Amino acid sequence: MAFHVKRTDTAHLDTLQQYKGIRSTRWERPPNGLSVLEIQTTHTPTALQEVPAGKNYLTPPYHWHWYQDEFFHVKEGRYIFTLEGKDTTVSASDPQPVRIPARARHTFKVDDTYDGPCTVEITTGISPKSRLDDPEANGASEQFFRNIYTYLDDCWLQGVEPSLPQLLLMLDGAEISMAFPWGPDWLMRLVTYSMGVVIGRWFGGYVLGYKASYPEYFDEKRRRS
Repeated sequence: MAFHVKRTDTAHLDTLQQYKGIRSTRWERPPNGLSVLEIQTTHTPTALQEVPAGKNYLTPPYHWHWYQDEFFHVKEGRYIFTLEGKDTTVSASDPQPVRIPARARHTFKVDDTYDGPCTVEITTGISPKSRLDDPEANGASEQFFRNIYTYLDDCWLQGVEPSLPQLLLMLDGAEISMAFPWGPDWLMRLVTYSMGVVIGRWFGGYVLGYKASYPEYFDEKRRRS
């Protein structure tokens, strides 16, 4: 089956540019005990006020990580973190880092009222399924982020709605599930994990032929094992 967007070849780029330069993202070697080190800068947050509702793919969907804690260090500017339905605004001068425990439902976004660049450093713990000598083998990694960021940017640039099976497949491949903000957390984790398996892994992967990673988006030579 033909893919529903034309994939932009960004695998060779050290820094990704998204939304025509509104945001840039780069990666460095993660410290010991972590699987990723991402530095994300939103250069003109107020420009996002012009993006139509529902089209700002720079804000991650509400989600949860199966095994990994996630850490955010706001270096400049201001961000809004949502953890289990509660919003917290964090500036660079506030205590750091913001810790998101594994299995907690969350998302975050840049504060689009902030008049100036905003930079956040994102790290995650190593998945228990990864070997210590290959911390990026499973879970959230540079490979996952490069794929999902560039895929969503391609959708935005080409005016195409993102495919739910594709998104769920990419998330499932990184040991992440979408989340719902309501209902008992144990039940919603079961429901959303199952969605990732059935709609993402089985339907998206086996029926539609989608992949969790594409060579146009990630070069295996970048793996830091």
